[in-house]
Amino acid sequence: MTGRETERYLVDPLGVISGIVGNFEPSLEPATIAMVTEQVAQSRAGRRQLAKAIEDDPSLLTSGRTAGTPLIDRFIRALRASGAVVVVQPVCASCGKPAQRMAQHDEDGLRICVTCYNRAKGTFAPRPCAMCHRVVRPSSYDRQGRPRCNLCPPDPGVDHVEMICELVNAVDPVADRTQLRELIIRTVRQAAQRRRVAWDVEDRPELLTGAAASGTLVVRRLVAALVDHGVEGVVAPQCPFCGKTKQVISWREGLPCCLSCYQKARAKPCGRCGKVRTISTRTPQGRPMCAECARQEPCNQERCSVCGLLAAIVSHRDGVPICVGCWQMPSAVCSICGETKPCQGVGTAAPRCVNCYRRSRTAVCARCAAVHPIGGRDAEGRPLCAPCARRREPCCRCGRVRPVDGRVDDGPVCWTCIKAEPAYFRACRGCGTVTRLHRHGLCEACAATDLLAAALAGRDGSVRAELNSVRHALATSRPSTLLNWLYRPTTSAMLGQLAAGDGPVTHETLDKLTPAGPARYLREVLIAQKVLPDNDRHLRALQRWFDLRLATVDDPEDQRLLRGYLTWTHLRRLRRLGNPATPGSTNSIKNEITSAIGLIEWLHARGRKLRACTQADLDAWCMLGGRTPRRARSFVAWCVARGVTGSAAIAAPAAAARPRVFADEDRRWRTARQLLHDDTIATIDRVAGLLVLLYGQAVSRIVRLTINDVLRADGAVQLRLGRQPLMVPEPLDTLLLGLVGTRRGKAALGHTDDHRWLFPGGLPGQALHPLTLARRLRDVGIPSRGSRNTAMIELAATLPAKILSELLGISTDSATRWAALAGTDGNGYAAELVRCATDS
Repeated sequence: MTGRETERYLVDPLGVISGIVGNFEPSLEPATIAMVTEQVAQSRAGRRQLAKAIEDDPSLLTSGRTAGTPLIDRFIRALRASGAVVVVQPVCASCGKPAQRMAQHDEDGLRICVTCYNRAKGTFAPRPCAMCHRVVRPSSYDRQGRPRCNLCPPDPGVDHVEMICELVNAVDPVADRTQLRELIIRTVRQAAQRRRVAWDVEDRPELLTGAAASGTLVVRRLVAALVDHGVEGVVAPQCPFCGKTKQVISWREGLPCCLSCYQKARAKPCGRCGKVRTISTRTPQGRPMCAECARQEPCNQERCSVCGLLAAIVSHRDGVPICVGCWQMPSAVCSICGETKPCQGVGTAAPRCVNCYRRSRTAVCARCAAVHPIGGRDAEGRPLCAPCARRREPCCRCGRVRPVDGRVDDGPVCWTCIKAEPAYFRACRGCGTVTRLHRHGLCEACAATDLLAAALAGRDGSVRAELNSVRHALATSRPSTLLNWLYRPTTSAMLGQLAAGDGPVTHETLDKLTPAGPARYLREVLIAQKVLPDNDRHLRALQRWFDLRLATVDDPEDQRLLRGYLTWTHLRRLRRLGNPATPGSTNSIKNEITSAIGLIEWLHARGRKLRACTQADLDAWCMLGGRTPRRARSFVAWCVARGVTGSAAIAAPAAAARPRVFADEDRRWRTARQLLHDDTIATIDRVAGLLVLLYGQAVSRIVRLTINDVLRADGAVQLRLGRQPLMVPEPLDTLLLGLVGTRRGKAALGHTDDHRWLFPGGLPGQALHPLTLARRLRDVGIPSRGSRNTAMIELAATLPAKILSELLGISTDSATRWAALAGTDGNGYAAELVRCATDS
């Protein structure tokens, strides 16, 4: 028989079995033979074992010999029950009788029944009874292992179940004795086993408190049942090698152990990759093979019913093969976080989602010494985090030692090279493009569209018409970015709520979605893509924050006052300005509200109401120190003006005589020259830094600049910072024009360049946040406050306050104060204006 014929049982075991059995039983349909085979050998390994046995020796089906695997006995028995007449049921090689179990072998290697095996061992040989000395077949054995006849049972009249109950009760008194008895009877079914367990536990009480691993299998089973029942003091059996609480059902070095330690002890060099690993299977030639290499064997792969590719199959749910790339874990309510997510152990009492499962398996990485979820183990079995666990080998394409992302015939391939590796290119079943597939046989673009439609689909599987605009807006993003966003559990939960609703998508609809983070980002995407009208996002965020903060106030009267204060003082002022609120203005309002709530809580702690607040109370409140108490000044004034409290006030904080933070002058100019000429620094940082260093602009003002503020007139470049645009010298003008042409925000999802901001930020269609810009400037060595103060002092010393106000966009009063700080006044400028008017 050739090698190809020999390995046919690996590729098509059902075909091999059906063909051979069909030759002997032509009356049986192939479908019947296949059904019987799958009933007897439910695993692929079992079907291969059965196919190899009857392919090597077809006479096993008709000779009645017990030379093959025990599967043949069950297979022939099932065939005869289905109507087979030619096949012969195997019989015991010793007594010639058919038996249900024939797993033991005689000296010739033939299988025999249990009775003949015990007879051959002398188990039932007549022996003298230890009590009456009659020579009979032993019926039982006493505590010392001596034989007893049926007339002399050991411990006559002793209730061994009650004896075990007393031993357990000595460890932990059990309230319900009846339930304990039922548990023991259900776990230890035979009377002889109960007797032996009672003797073992009586001789060694430590079996119940931590030494169960050294007991018999029945003792270990009973201890595990007691632990599951909640009996305190009883310790579950632990593996003596790893010390973990697991099922101790295997043997290693003469000691019982868990399956993991047993497999580690049996690790051998794999016949394919050569690495020392746990052996999963063997090649047809008998060489050991690890699980990873076994999955890559073509004979172990099937065609996936979802993507249509030949791959390792991880599930045959409902009889349909699904590969590892298309398989999705079933969803359930996680027993740890309580959220409905894809979980492991769905059929158990404690399913766990992927995130909770990973967090529960944290350890100190043996390489980087950081505490991370375990991603693998090294050769000594020490835990490794996911980055350290990735195998690093020389790439067969570029030659660099990098993490292995795939393998081809020539060897391992790194992530950079695998992107262009033809062996990994397939035709997308959606668009037909030949590229690297992402999931379910689809490329990234088709997979993103498919997953987005599934996330927005209702119970009927279709996307309602009102959500088509949302789908189109999200689909404008890069496919890889959209996929990463859709894979987040918070995103899927939020989109599921949106799909389950009805009516058009409005700002009010998004306000009701949870979690709030993904909903806020979705709002920005829809605004940037013109699906929703623009709104004041900082103002809406302030209102949401206020509602959450107000919920912490217990008194309804105080809640009414705080809401009235916010509405008629701050919100009214912001809306009257007509411009969107800024982060600085909303943060200032939050500070005042927080201080007002703190004052109310402080008064309640002293047993006083806000209406009974006196000047002495406010003075004591301000004596707490810090900035927070005085921030309630506006709230107190509002309450006094409306008669809520008596005449009382919080004094305004003393204004600083002059700015306290300045930058070193030499370092300031050195940094400015670097920004003007160093092309390695990002253009956005160069322009923003120069506006701070040369023109004293605040970062909150810089981020509000638009492309309309950059003007071109008569070949020159102007920048509008105030009412009058100022001329921009070289090379700053080139940097400004370059920024206008290359500006691009960091928004990955819903990115759009259809906006007016000169400094776009991380949200689609929105400006950069001032704190983000300040952090970027610090990274290039520019402290924004000190640099701005130094620049303003120098500008105020050289320019009149009126011109300073018009060019830099600050108020006249502010410009006058800067001039005073610089030691100049406006008298010279006023005299010059009078002289010019007189001359004309």
